[in-house]
Amino acid sequence: MLKIKLPATTANLAVGFDSLGMALNIYNEFHFVESSEFTLTNFKLNEDNLVLSSYLAFTEKYSKKTQPVEIIMADNGIPYSRGLGSSATCILAGVLASNHFNGLNKSYYECVKFAANLEGHPDNIFACAYGGLLSVFKDEEEYYFSLLEVSKDLKLKVIIPNELGNTKALRSVLPNEVKMEDAVYNISRSFSFASAIKKGDFSLLKRILKDRLHQPYRFPYIPRYEDLEVLDKQEDIIVLISGSGPTVLLVSPKQTTTTVKNVLLESFESIDVMISDKTEVEVIQ
Repeated sequence: MLKIKLPATTANLAVGFDSLGMALNIYNEFHFVESSEFTLTNFKLNEDNLVLSSYLAFTEKYSKKTQPVEIIMADNGIPYSRGLGSSATCILAGVLASNHFNGLNKSYYECVKFAANLEGHPDNIFACAYGGLLSVFKDEEEYYFSLLEVSKDLKLKVIIPNELGNTKALRSVLPNEVKMEDAVYNISRSFSFASAIKKGDFSLLKRILKDRLHQPYRFPYIPRYEDLEVLDKQEDIIVLISGSGPTVLLVSPKQTTTTVKNVLLESFESIDVMISDKTEVEVIQ
């Protein structure tokens, strides 16, 4: 049996649109058992199963034969379609399992690269695969990523609405072109991000983690966004859309005195989170 435990991810992080991702200590765990036919166990949605389709896609690229497996959802800790990288865990798990059971002998990076191409959001896939906070970009056919240090003086919380998100729809609300001044606004802040988050300089992060490329267009689609905008105006809290939403990530100093309003708590599940290590792959005899 192959056991794969994968962390949730929060991506974009304001100025890091499609380039910054962070792994969180919420997990999906999948078990794979060699079988005579493909079967899915404990999945709520069996149609268009991303674990199975990515398993098959990776196999078809590198082999003419496919080893069937039973795919078991052992722990579904990451809410589906909430902007926390659930799809990334499914795709990466399927690719890693295919590499193992079909004896494809591809490196970990090659598996991650394929998953990123398949999923379309390398900030999610690479953060899920390698853990921590990282920046990633693609040049021609290769991905390059850097792990960033995060100060322990910062506190993280996710608040998760009951409503499902729709990444494709929320991509469609983004403009096809951006003003030069908006591009410069984001770029000039992104260069200072790594240093500020390493030092835990919250007042500087409050100024850096502003965005003109995606959050202004998506916030109106986030439940209770008016309340979140009010919350973001507090001096000791930063509100970020996680991925394309509807989950939001709250960043604050460890000793913050600001609390999430009751009206938000009634609409959202609130979870204190920490940064997670990378995906765990274990072969169990």
